[in-house]
Amino acid sequence: MEAGQRARTQLRLRLRSRLSDALTGTDLLPVWFTTALGPMAPPRRAEEWLEAALDVLAYRVTYQVTDPVLPLGSAPDASSAPRRAARFNELKRDLRDWG
Repeated sequence: MEAGQRARTQLRLRLRSRLSDALTGTDLLPVWFTTALGPMAPPRRAEEWLEAALDVLAYRVTYQVTDPVLPLGSAPDASSAPRRAARFNELKRDLRDWG
C-alpha cells in the first residue's frame, strides 16, 4: 500500500510539472482539457482547479484514456471495473464546476 501511495505522489509531481510547463508555454492545450477545465485556472480558485486538472490527468494516465474530446473517455462498465467506474463518476461530478 505504501509503494502505491509513493507511486501516486510521484505521478502527481510529474503531472504538475508538465502541466505547469504547458500552461506557461505557447503550446495549445488539448481540446478535452480546455472543454473540461478551461484554458487556465480562475484567479480565486487556482489551487482547486489545479487539483482537479491533476486528478483528470492522473485518471487519463492510469486508465490509458486517449480520447481527444472527452476528458475521461467513455464510461467504464461498473460491473467489470467498479473502482474505475466510481472514480469516473466522482471526476465527472467534479468537472461540472469547471466546464
